[in-house]
Amino acid sequence: MVIFLRQCALCVLVAFLASWGLMAQADSVPSGLDKVVLDQRVIDLTNTLDSTTKAQLIAQLAALEQRKGSQIAVLLVPGTDGASIEEFANHWFRTWKLGRKGIDDGILLLVVKDERKVRIEVGYGLEGAVTDLLANRIIEEHIKPAFRQDDYAGGVQRGVNDLVLLVDGETLPQDAPWSWTPEAYTLFLALILGAVGGVLVSARKLHWRGALATLAVVTTTLTLVAVIGGREWAIYPLAVPFLMLMSGALFGALWLARTVFYMVLGLLSYSTGLLLTNHYVRELSFIYWLVLPLAGLVVLGLYLLLFVLMKTAWSQSRVAFFIQLAVVAAVYAVAGFVLDEGLNGWLLAFPMSSCAALVIFGNVAGGSDSGGSGSSGSSSSSSSDGGFSGGGGSSGGGGASGSW
Repeated sequence: MVIFLRQCALCVLVAFLASWGLMAQADSVPSGLDKVVLDQRVIDLTNTLDSTTKAQLIAQLAALEQRKGSQIAVLLVPGTDGASIEEFANHWFRTWKLGRKGIDDGILLLVVKDERKVRIEVGYGLEGAVTDLLANRIIEEHIKPAFRQDDYAGGVQRGVNDLVLLVDGETLPQDAPWSWTPEAYTLFLALILGAVGGVLVSARKLHWRGALATLAVVTTTLTLVAVIGGREWAIYPLAVPFLMLMSGALFGALWLARTVFYMVLGLLSYSTGLLLTNHYVRELSFIYWLVLPLAGLVVLGLYLLLFVLMKTAWSQSRVAFFIQLAVVAAVYAVAGFVLDEGLNGWLLAFPMSSCAALVIFGNVAGGSDSGGSGSSGSSSSSSSDGGFSGGGGSSGGGGASGSW
């Protein structure tokens, strides 16, 4: 028990020191930029923007702040002094205190000219309007193409125009919708037929000689249809059998592991439904509708595992259970205190303490009389006095980065 208490105390100490160290690292000012006065909406340390463009941007951003209250700032620097662009942008976002206090509706457009990198850092209050997906679209479709032509003023102006549009509640102009060509339909049909054939062969409902004969008939038929229709046909004699064989081998192997087969089939059905909805009904964000549900299932599984571990620890020793629970609560308190982000910080501390709980309860539930050590950490914010600032500056790292 003494060893267990000692390791629990060490767990809290490690969490505190790790969080404090990350906070100190985030607060460090890159050398050469500690004298920058953040008193304008547009700061160009590379002397890239001409006075006319700079004045136009300042007027546009001032009008946005007057109209909506949100703040957008533009910063052009030659380099980051070895820091990643994400850390660099987050540091200056917090230092600048962009956005209104308590709302954090600020955005920083950062251009690192010599390193050919750009980032859009978004405050908590605007993450719903300027999602990571939209920020990436702005960078990829409007900023980077201009920067590749050495049109830095044009790229910055287009990026600011898009951000102002989103903050005002409007949407970005849509590209021409992608439409299926006859060739795409044909190749997709080959994939489906190959998958069905592979399953039938694995289930011994179709002999391999019959499968090869079907392959030849399908390839010949699709090629003849393309020739009669006056379309490009040369790709079919190669692409159709290749796709059918590849799809057949994959789904034939999956059929042998029936559980995995049905899981893959369900995922493909869900993804196909998203594609059809996106094409015929309304535009969908695949990050929210595909990646996030999968991530949610993983998180749910981890919390179910934590529940089982806590239940096991409870059945082994009530005293040890409450000691472990107290250690987890201490980790949560330390993380929330060090983050110093108000409600957002305490919410962020919850998953950190949950990870610590998995380690602590997992070690004890595994049969040893010792507690694991959980680690948690994050970054804090720095401040500046005076100048162009709204008192905000809280960002969860939302936005996007790119290189040209």
